Amino acid sequence: MKDTTDTQGQTFDLDTRPSEEVAQEIVKDADDLHVDPDAPPEVTLEVAVRHWRVAKSLERLRAQINAAFPQRSKGSDGTIGDARHASRSSDHNPWVVDNGTGVVTAFDVTHDPGHGCDAGRIAEAIRASDDRRVKYIIWNRRIANSQPIGAAPAWAWRAYTGQNPHDHHCHISVRAEKAAYDDPRDWSFRMQGEPEAAAAETDSEAAQRAIGAALDALPGNADRPLLQRLVDAQDEVSALLATFAREARPVRAEDAEGVEATRPSFEELRAEYEQLWDRCEIRPERANSVAWHRAKLLQNKSRYEQVSAATGAKWWFVGIVHALEASFNFQGHLHNGDPLNRRTVNVPANRPPRWNPPNDWLSSAIDAITFEGFAGQSDWSLARTLYRFESYNGFSYHTKGINSPYLWSFSTNYTRGKFIRDHVYDPNAVSAQCGAAVMLKVLQMAGEALS
Repeated sequence: MKDTTDTQGQTFDLDTRPSEEVAQEIVKDADDLHVDPDAPPEVTLEVAVRHWRVAKSLERLRAQINAAFPQRSKGSDGTIGDARHASRSSDHNPWVVDNGTGVVTAFDVTHDPGHGCDAGRIAEAIRASDDRRVKYIIWNRRIANSQPIGAAPAWAWRAYTGQNPHDHHCHISVRAEKAAYDDPRDWSFRMQGEPEAAAAETDSEAAQRAIGAALDALPGNADRPLLQRLVDAQDEVSALLATFAREARPVRAEDAEGVEATRPSFEELRAEYEQLWDRCEIRPERANSVAWHRAKLLQNKSRYEQVSAATGAKWWFVGIVHALEASFNFQGHLHNGDPLNRRTVNVPANRPPRWNPPNDWLSSAIDAITFEGFAGQSDWSLARTLYRFESYNGFSYHTKGINSPYLWSFSTNYTRGKFIRDHVYDPNAVSAQCGAAVMLKVLQMAGEALS
């Protein structure tokens, strides 16, 4: 755990960068400048400085956060960039000059919800506080600027396209005016009404709350031409849907150290699948959501049929995988929902080997079905289909003594328990996604699948 107590209020030689001050995420992703790419350029350092320090406002914020969460990790904390970053235009460099001393006007806060320090909550609370010291905030692939940027109003969350997703830390930059960056007043970094020991928000919940805030701020300026408003809204919604798909995608069912439970044979699970199917009932409170999923599957049927024609996989199998892995987003790979404009990053990585980015969903989908071994199969019976669905996500739920939410969420066959992040299982977490078997059930009940 990095300790910044000894560096608080100090001034350093320009060549001195104490490890506890170096922004660790800059070290990991040197090409990400942690800047607002759409904001007007600012005047950068034009005079040579020999010393640097951290803005007093950010020192105060850091001290408050440390006091509030004394056990928090500081693994992704930092203020100044490393030597490789020194020539870049970034608030992690001491480009603001105060009486001959360079001032760093950026601070990264590590996301450590396990010890109460939820970077998503901190970012949202500072954004909601309308603190005039702030220039912009970056968190979990979203950025909010205190000034209007293009069609987006001040403080609206927008898509952040930098290389570093900022999902292990949030970034706070303060304005370059001395009255702002050296204002040592206390910060409001807790949501209004939030108790001191509030339960940590999950990464997915934080991301979905940020998406909701961004939706509320979609451009709709009445004085702009309708076409401009529609196109801007379309671009923003596409970015939000990609973020949602990434956060909502089920975590692969693997135990510690990435080890999936020993895969049961199909014959071992056949009877269990058939019994669960026979007693599966859609939960009444989820009926509207399940009906919506069925409607989306039917709406996109013609596109799924193209994949089916090329692979032999049933159109409804392709569609249900699309719902679970990409949240019905045709700008994401069927493999795992990663953006279609480049090969997949998450497991399975570097797929597909051939396709025509950025919009060739069909080629990517064909590769996904083929890569998983589902192309050219002739047995699409109920039990075999459920086995293929579960194999897509993993079999480790069997070691937890529950039915996989990837199949049974929204039905009476599932109550709680899920993997909330890689290799981390929470017995009390509840899946917010409609399960594959439930979608299949509602299609079968209407005579649209398994006929």
